[in-house]
Amino acid sequence: MRTRRPTRSCSENRFFLAIRQIDGYRGGYILRQEGNDEVEFVVMNLFESLEAVQAFAGPDYTVPVFEPEARQLLSKVEPLARHYEVKTTP
Repeated sequence: MRTRRPTRSCSENRFFLAIRQIDGYRGGYILRQEGNDEVEFVVMNLFESLEAVQAFAGPDYTVPVFEPEARQLLSKVEPLARHYEVKTTP
């Protein structure tokens, strides 16, 4: 996802506010890369199971979920949310 308005409020503060309360949510990461015209974010959310993802995102859990205020700040989003199984941790 990308934003043309590279402000701190559209990264750490907004993307994780509501999701922290979701059952099965285990934390996440926001990666940020400054570009010439835009700032790109990669968001990785960690859930205890695919069932927890489905409970959060609904039956079509491959569609990315955004808080409406956060989505308004973004100029581009990926059309597909990818889900991976964690095989090893640091």
